[in-house]
Amino acid sequence: MLLEGHNEKNKMRIGGRRCRRRVVETLFIFLMAGLGPNFPAHAGARGSSIKSSPRYTVTVRLQAESLFVPDGRHSLAEISFKVLFSSVTFEFDPEEDPLLGRCQVNSDKGKGTFSKLALNDVQKGEERFSPRFLSARPKEFSASLAIESEPMAEDEAAARSGTAPENVRLSFWTEWELTPIRWGSELGSTSLSDLRIVFEVPFRNLLQGKPYSITLPYEGRYPEDKGIWKIEVRPAPKKK
Repeated sequence: MLLEGHNEKNKMRIGGRRCRRRVVETLFIFLMAGLGPNFPAHAGARGSSIKSSPRYTVTVRLQAESLFVPDGRHSLAEISFKVLFSSVTFEFDPEEDPLLGRCQVNSDKGKGTFSKLALNDVQKGEERFSPRFLSARPKEFSASLAIESEPMAEDEAAARSGTAPENVRLSFWTEWELTPIRWGSELGSTSLSDLRIVFEVPFRNLLQGKPYSITLPYEGRYPEDKGIWKIEVRPAPKKK
């Protein structure tokens, strides 16, 4: 009985294989004849319309300082840093939904380092104090780069002609609030807020691999805050 039962199972397995083979052969005949289901086009077909730039490095530098003011504020006397994005590419897809953005920037997190980070004294009334850092100053920090906005009028023209907007706005911001930099004195304490800047770039030129640099004034929290942003977009060295 056990042997017979085993043979019956084998017959069922063989019959099942034959049935599946006939189904596969039938589907293959239908597909070859163009009678199969209408599957959507492969996503890669759409990718052919995307225009990509060569690889760039993007460097963002800030050099700023602020005068001492005896009003009780906890402020930085000087801050200087450099952020490097080692591999950045720009893309334009005329077939993308305008609400999602046809212009894109592809980049990993930038790596930033401080070269200067100094504190002003704190004074209110006749008392003047020398503040101190309450947290370790990071040797490195991260930052991000993204598309801020693209001009809608040019974007509509691009949809018809397939050309990228001449200019777009990028945004850069630091991310050291993940590891707060705090300092204080007998009059209180504060922490360093993330810094952000929005700037315009010649997007069409960047798609062609052309370099670009811009210098902009730093606008801090206080009128006494003065400084300069310097942003450089350079073609990346070719990998050997």
